[in-house]
Amino acid sequence: MTTLVILASVGKPVFLAPEELASALRVHPETVRGWIRSGKLQAQKVGRLWRIPWEEAARLAGSEERLEKALGEVRG
Repeated sequence: MTTLVILASVGKPVFLAPEELASALRVHPETVRGWIRSGKLQAQKVGRLWRIPWEEAARLAGSEERLEKALGEVRG
């Protein structure tokens, strides 16, 4: 619970949707879902939706800075 509060207080999302991560990495959302199914990417299922923890998305992107930059470019 502490981690969620810390991340939320600095403006970073706690989780990303596969579509958000796919846009940031410039891959198809189904590619991200395939990584989840294969175990390459850790994610949690919330109801019927997958959510990827920020730390896991940053690991895949190479660093938090790279992920933040990529998301900033996508979101405009």
